[in-house]
Formats: sequence, C-alpha cells, structure tokens
Amino acid sequence: MVFDVNDFFEPWQAQLEFPPQKTNKKMKKMKKIITPTIALLGLAFSLVPPVAAQPSEIVVTIDGKSPGRVFEGVGALSAGASSRLLIDYPEPQRSEVLDYLFKPNYGANLHHLKVEIGGDIQSTDGSEPSHAATREEFLNPRPEYFERGYEWWLMKEAKKRNPDILLEGLQWGAPGWIGEGKFYSQDNADFIASFIKGAKKYHGLTMDYQGIWNETMYDTEWIKLLRRTLDANGLKHVGISAADLWKPEEKWLIVDDALRDPALLSSIATFNAHTAHMIGFQTPKSAKDSGKPLWDGEAHAYGGDWYAAANHIRFNLRSYPMGKITKLISWSLITSYHDYLIAPKSGMMKANEPWSGHYDVQPPLWMIAHVNQFAKPGWRYLDSGSKVFEYEGGTREGLSVVSLRAPGDDPNYSVLIESMDAKEPHRMTFTVKGGLATGDLSCWRSVFNGVCFERQEDIAVRDGKFTLDVLPNAVYSLTTTRGQSKGEVPLPIPQSKPFPFPFREDFDGAALHQPGRYFSDVHGTFMVAERQDGKGRSLKQTITRPGIPWLHNAFSPQTIIGDVTWKDYRIEADLQLPDAGHLVVWSHAKMVNSPTRYILPEVAPQFQGYAFIIEANGVWRLKRMEVQLAEGRVPELKQDWHRIGFEVRNGLISISWDSKTLAEVKDATLKQGVVAFGSGWNSAQFDNVKISAIGGE
Repeated sequence: MVFDVNDFFEPWQAQLEFPPQKTNKKMKKMKKIITPTIALLGLAFSLVPPVAAQPSEIVVTIDGKSPGRVFEGVGALSAGASSRLLIDYPEPQRSEVLDYLFKPNYGANLHHLKVEIGGDIQSTDGSEPSHAATREEFLNPRPEYFERGYEWWLMKEAKKRNPDILLEGLQWGAPGWIGEGKFYSQDNADFIASFIKGAKKYHGLTMDYQGIWNETMYDTEWIKLLRRTLDANGLKHVGISAADLWKPEEKWLIVDDALRDPALLSSIATFNAHTAHMIGFQTPKSAKDSGKPLWDGEAHAYGGDWYAAANHIRFNLRSYPMGKITKLISWSLITSYHDYLIAPKSGMMKANEPWSGHYDVQPPLWMIAHVNQFAKPGWRYLDSGSKVFEYEGGTREGLSVVSLRAPGDDPNYSVLIESMDAKEPHRMTFTVKGGLATGDLSCWRSVFNGVCFERQEDIAVRDGKFTLDVLPNAVYSLTTTRGQSKGEVPLPIPQSKPFPFPFREDFDGAALHQPGRYFSDVHGTFMVAERQDGKGRSLKQTITRPGIPWLHNAFSPQTIIGDVTWKDYRIEADLQLPDAGHLVVWSHAKMVNSPTRYILPEVAPQFQGYAFIIEANGVWRLKRMEVQLAEGRVPELKQDWHRIGFEVRNGLISISWDSKTLAEVKDATLKQGVVAFGSGWNSAQFDNVKISAIGGE
C-alpha cells in the first residue's frame, strides 16, 4: 500500500507527551519533514507499528484500616453571572442540562453547589441581583425580592435532583447602602443572615456554608461578628468557610491568624483557598495540622475540551495525596454566558444558546463523574492507596491513584486513577486488605482520542489482588459498588444556531423581577417591571446608587443583547427616564480591558462602541468611546416615553428621536458588536426593543 503519514501519527498520538495541543504542533512539524522525504524516495510499503513498550509496574496496597481524612465531595460554583442564560432555555433541554449537572449516577452528580449572593455589581461576566437593594427593602422584605435572578431557582433544581447536595453562599460585592459603603460591617452580617433565612422561608432551602468575600482580604474581627450574627439568627448550623483568597502569598494566611486566635478558630468550620492546585497541590503544614477540613474553594480548568478535562482530573485526584484537600469546587458550574465575555469556556459543560436549545456535554463533566459517581461525602480516603507517582528523577508527576472506602462497617471501596502526564503504559498491581469487599470491580474509563466514561469489562479480584494496565492520558474508576451510568438524552440535542436576528422584545410575556429574555446585565440590575402608565411591562434599571465593588470601581449600569459579529443594523426602542439622570444606547459594543483586570484590579472592564447618551434635561451626545461625534438638545424628557432610532450602516451613523433625525455622522472605526442599554444610577426603562438588519424586517 502507499504509505500515509497520518497512519503513523494518529494511532500513537496518545502515547506522546501531554498536552495534545502542544503535541499536535510538534507532529505537524514532523509531518512536514517526513512526508516530502517519503515522496522523494517514492516509497510504497506497509508500515509495521512499533512494538509497544512493556508497561512499567507499580504496586499499590489498599488497606481498609489505613488512616485517611473524610472525603467531602466535588462541587461547582455559580457566580459572576456564569449561569445567566440557563434559565432562559426551553424544555426539555433545560431539564436535560440540569440532570447532567446534579442527577445522581447520571452525569457530574455534584455534591456541593456554591452560589453568589447577588450585590448588583459587576462580578466577572456580569452582575447578579440583590434580595435587598436598599435599606428599605432589607427592613421590609417581600416575597418578590427573593425571586430575583436565577440562583434561587438553580439551588431548588439542584435539591430536586439530589436532596443531599450541600449549599453555600459567597459575596463578590454588596449593595451600596450596606455599612454606608463599608463591606465589613454589621449591616453586611445582617444582610447575609437575611439571605440565608430568606432561602428557607421563601424557597425551603437550607444553606449549609457561608463564605467571607471573594478573593478580597478578610477582616478577622468581622468573621467573628458574622459568626455571632448567624448564631443570634438561629443559624448555628451554617458553617463559615474562610477565606476564598487566590494570591499565592495570601491563600492560607487565615490559617495562621486562626491558630493565634481561639475565638476566630472556633468561628470557622473549614479553611479554603482558591486554585490551591496551582501551587503544586501543596498546603502549608499549619493548615494540615489545624484540625479543620481543607478545601479548594474555586478550581479552574478552562476549555471544555480534553485538555481542560485533564486538568480537572489532575487537581481532583492529586489534591488529597499531596495537599490533604478533601473538597474541590470548580468555577464555573456551566458556561451559560456569551462567548465574548470574560473567561469563556469555564464550565464543565456549555449551554449558552437558549434561542436554539443547543448545549454541549463536554469531557470535563465526565471527569467529575469519574469521582462523584464512585464516592459520596462521608466516604474516607485511604492513605495507603492514595499516592502520586513521579517519573524517574521526580521532575514531574506521571500518574496518581486515590482509594476511598464507604463509611462505618460498609466494606465497599473505589479506586480512582489518572495518567495525564504518563509517557508510557503502566501495569498497576493492587493488594486489597483490611476488611474491604472481596468482589470483582466494575471499571469505567476515559481516554484521550477515545470515548469518555465508558464501561469496561469487570476486573477480577483473586486472593485479594488485581492488576490493571493503565494507558497514558487516561482515567479509570474502579469500584465494588454498582449503579453508575452515563446519562443520555432520548432525543438529539438541537443544532447550534446564531443569535436570532432580527430580534424583538416587548417584555409583556416575561416574568416580573427577572432579567429580560437573553439580556445579560454587565453592571447594575435590569429587571422586568410593570410600566407606570399601565401599558404592559418594560425592562427597568433598578439600582440608584453604586454598590460596594469587587476588585475595581466599576462603570455605570449596562445590559447587553445580541451577537458580537453583528455589523450593519438598526436599533429601535422606547425609553423613559425619571426626573434626573441619563440613559444610554450602545451600538457595535464590546468589552475591552477585561483580561487585565485580574492582574491590574484598578483597570475596570469597559465598553467600547458607539454610544447615544441623553440627559433628563434633553442634552444628548453621540460618542465613540471618549471621542464625541455629535451633540445637541431636545425638549426635556419629563418622564415621558420616547422612541429612539439608532442605525449604523457602512460607516454612516444615523440617530432619530421620536421619528425626527438628530444626527448623521460618518465614522467607520467600529465594524461590529452587540447592543447595550444603560443608565446612570437612576431608574431608566426600556421597552419595545427591535434590532434588525439594514433593509431587513
């Protein structure tokens, strides 16, 4: 036969060094060298594949009487508006996605759900609404305040599928009335208590844990104040987890502070750090010896592909034997936000097209399944069978194994193995003793360039021993239990489609106190509300003072809609302002500076785009970022409704107000982008939105 170079490289790609992206680049270079050489020589021959190397042998003893800490599960974090678009999904796709996340022995089987306590502030990919945006709302709570947003709904859906799932709250920022701008205040402790009590009163949800302030330095006296406040409100069952910090030099500072302060130590239920796996899976000795559980409060593995999956399983299995971390929580729960926002593809699966119903069940989800379907919180790690094996010389890890057993006298056990950095196959021989079950093991496997979470033949255990040949870049879950499954939906998942264009929304069929269909708040809170003139419903910006920000001083309220690839189009909308303030309509908008904000907190993400800004007194401006393109004045708005027309076509910008042309300006700087509506810190309203292609409907 004629030799095809692809026949050589592809079957053996899994044997090459991870990650595959880098391997692919190397292979392409090698193909460029080999292919012309073969063609020049006119070779035509059969290639005999190289003989696979004999597996290296690893011996592991799994002792049921071995010491080990309690396994607390793997969870995920819904925050920073990362779950925003999921609630807009049609059925049955929405329930299918939720099943993959939460249903036991079906998909990820999550054990813990951590959510943002909304603060009406920009918290990563948008802002999430507060249950008490003003002191008046806090002092006089109403049921509808506890219907805002989607975290309540999400927690109920999680509990519906898994009643044992644990729930946790954490703040990114807070409404501005709290402590008159001071986060660490009695106001904020009371605000948190009201969130937890409201979860129970209005939704039947019991919160289990509460954090401090996301990735922001803690205040030790306030942590003790929070503990006293929770106790005084009948919330002694709520454990405080501290301190959700991510900078390497700060991650575990809370441990040493608590060990010096008995009152602080007794106030805290568990210590956690973000991305603990990014410092070599290590935790300080003081943390390990503290007597408190250690968690990774926010682990990251971006991508949605096998590379991300490999990172997921690495930190899930290596964190215990190397750092004694017993729980990991991943951000984000799901990629349910627009791809053009900050940190795309952060979730274990993707569902950000509610208009089409399309979603992706991605490899990272099956990495979580490899852990959560094989052990439950309350199982115990077995130190004798939980190790990381290094290459010769110890320069980097090759593979890891974690062994866990069921609680009490239950002899069942599971063995979890990952070989993401292995350069060759390994033969693993296990000895089982210490009162563990003697039956055969079911085996589930995921392998690079193969099928994720696939059932294999059972592994026979004879005289307390069994052997497994482990491929490189693979995951294996072995267990004496049964019932694991790979969830599959009965009907095909709908095909992906672009954002609907033209787009229309009058909000009359939308639920009150919820975001508008497909709208994503960037800052502030835009909710569906009744129009004061009785003519149906509108989208209303509800926050009238800046909140306590996270990381940076954010901009004024904005909400976005549309596709970042939109080019020539026309925006039409009805607008209404109160007595003072301003509102703004953006065309061809996108966010800039967002990648730098984690490095330079003082740099806030901003919009670039064409902005039409109008004040309550009738003064208007047309700007491109800081460049003013036109200005003028119309009669005072006087709280009346007005209609804007905003068209960009082939570098010509046209603005109309109540059907009268205000400006026509030539500017071809910005080629494409989304639509956004915004305001100052005032209750602007938007209605009867229509976005259409030039010459379209």
